[in-house]
Amino acid sequence: MVRLKRYIALATTFVVAFVLTTRAARPYSLSVLGTYGYNTTWQHFGGGELKAYMPLNANVELEAAFEGLSSNVYTASATLRPKFAVPVGEMFVDASVLYKAVQRNRMHNAAGALSLGYRMDYVSLQVGCFTQMWADYGRMWNSEEEYVIDALNVLYRLSVNVRPLCERWNIYFGVSDYTELEYERMWQPIFFLGAYYDFPPSSNFEYEYNAASHFRLLAEVLCKPTGMFHLNASFYGAKVKVGFAYKF
Repeated sequence: MVRLKRYIALATTFVVAFVLTTRAARPYSLSVLGTYGYNTTWQHFGGGELKAYMPLNANVELEAAFEGLSSNVYTASATLRPKFAVPVGEMFVDASVLYKAVQRNRMHNAAGALSLGYRMDYVSLQVGCFTQMWADYGRMWNSEEEYVIDALNVLYRLSVNVRPLCERWNIYFGVSDYTELEYERMWQPIFFLGAYYDFPPSSNFEYEYNAASHFRLLAEVLCKPTGMFHLNASFYGAKVKVGFAYKF
């Protein structure tokens, strides 16, 4: 339990420090989401997610996220994203790291990923690779205890928007084998459907600063089947996330 508290404190400190140390630059955002999910391993579970986003400059973005679940699973991740304008759309490179503590099974998971992406108003496509390791708590680096390493996995993501990205509200859907909080093997895809809504500026121009125009509502549903690339595909689990982002 002491180890778990240290992990939570470290992840929380990382996210809070990320926000506080970058306050001088704009725009950036802080998102808070509530989570409910079900899968055949953990049954029903709930939790919350904290996510911070900041453009370091016109061509580099940084994201950090932390999630805690009632199934006694805690995850922290960070992504550095250089991006480059092209004649139509935008190219970007994602370099990501993730740490997951599965306290209920006394195991932890570490992962690193690198991918190349291209996005336009309506479509975003991303392809790359990642590696990850699963091990028991307390295992020394030179121990002969068993651990699992996925040396090289294909990473992919396809997302489609029903409206241009510049619109105040949008709906998106797609398929991927990863999120910022988990990585799956390429034959275990995650299907997602989400939406966001930006509150419009107030019609009352008496105040120069209008907080309502800085809020965005967020909602997303993720569904994970089993055996999708086989003939016996079946339901494994689903997760629903609802919350808001404050854009500074």
